[in-house]
Amino acid sequence: MIGHDIVDLAQLPALFKHYFLDSAYDEMFDRRGQPREHYRPLFQRLNEFSPATLRQRQQAADITFLNQGITFTVYSSDEGTERIFPYDLLPRIITSDEWAIIEKGLKQRITALNLFLNDIYHDGRIFTDNVVPRALVYSCKHFRREMIGLNVPKDVYVAIIGTDLVRLEDGRFVVLEDNLRVPSGVSYMLANRQVIKNVFPRLFSSYNVRPINHYGQVLLSTLRSFARIHRLSRR
Repeated sequence: MIGHDIVDLAQLPALFKHYFLDSAYDEMFDRRGQPREHYRPLFQRLNEFSPATLRQRQQAADITFLNQGITFTVYSSDEGTERIFPYDLLPRIITSDEWAIIEKGLKQRITALNLFLNDIYHDGRIFTDNVVPRALVYSCKHFRREMIGLNVPKDVYVAIIGTDLVRLEDGRFVVLEDNLRVPSGVSYMLANRQVIKNVFPRLFSSYNVRPINHYGQVLLSTLRSFARIHRLSRR
């Protein structure tokens, strides 16, 4: 545990009265219990809230999600309960320097995944070089034998990917998993951004937040480009 030997939590505002730091990487506070530089405007804004006020903001956000139908069904429940998508009311702030590294890595990753898929459905060098066992891939329920030897537009098997990231104790980001089939979580991300802007309207003026409103247009343009290539290839 880092916490109580290093950080005097009694000095934190009332809102953080029951807050403690452990060995996990803390997004807002450093190991001394001081807010990280890029979190200071948010920390100062939170200092203006009482616990009751923050709970009211949380309830308002919950109601917004529910009224807009931003929910998912818990199929393991006998009632098939609709629940709002789990989210954190406090925004996770990623600096431009951090994002530059993440963005570069994600581009490399989707390139590598497409090269991998192209190889297993064509030359299979990853098998002959004994990097990945052929049986491991061929026994996967999502492997499609009918795709062997089939060329796809621009050799792009995956145009959209949902990559789950986590932080290690030292703050580095690592990939937890890649979602290639139906990465639907982006819709929740778009809704989350709007709700956070409503909950903390003044906060966004303190940060140069990159916009995400153009995502839908970019996605549509990407899908249309592949549809156009497909139509031309069939003529």
